[in-house]
Parts: sequence; C-alpha cells; structure tokens
Amino acid sequence: MRIRRGRSIVSYKRPELIELVGHIAEREPELTDEQIVELAGRLLGCPEDEKLLVGARLRYAVEAYREGSDS
Repeated sequence: MRIRRGRSIVSYKRPELIELVGHIAEREPELTDEQIVELAGRLLGCPEDEKLLVGARLRYAVEAYREGSDS
C-alpha cells in the first residue's frame, strides 16, 4: 500500500485501509483496536477537519480485518 501523508481519507479505498490496519495489527499484535486506529490515523496524516471521518473509516477497516482474519 502506498501512503501519501496528508491525502484526504476519501481518496483511500476500503481494501487499502483494511490492508493498512492489517499490516499494523500483524507487526504490533499487542495493540488494541483503538490504538491501531490512532496509529493508522497518524501514519495517514489526513487533514485535521476529517478527524471524525478518518476515525470512522479506520474503525470499519479494523472491524473488517478482524472479521476476515477470524475465518
């Protein structure tokens, strides 16, 4: 996945965000879901006015990743 800091969260497709949180979760298995969301948000560096949207999209990505890795 290619991350360009400062891009709008809407420019990322869901599979890209799931891949990002999956990568973080695999490298840092001790992190909670909320910590993964926080770290992913910092890595993306999206505009500050998108903070709520970034959190919502990343929480969805974590949930989708967890559901996919349970099977």
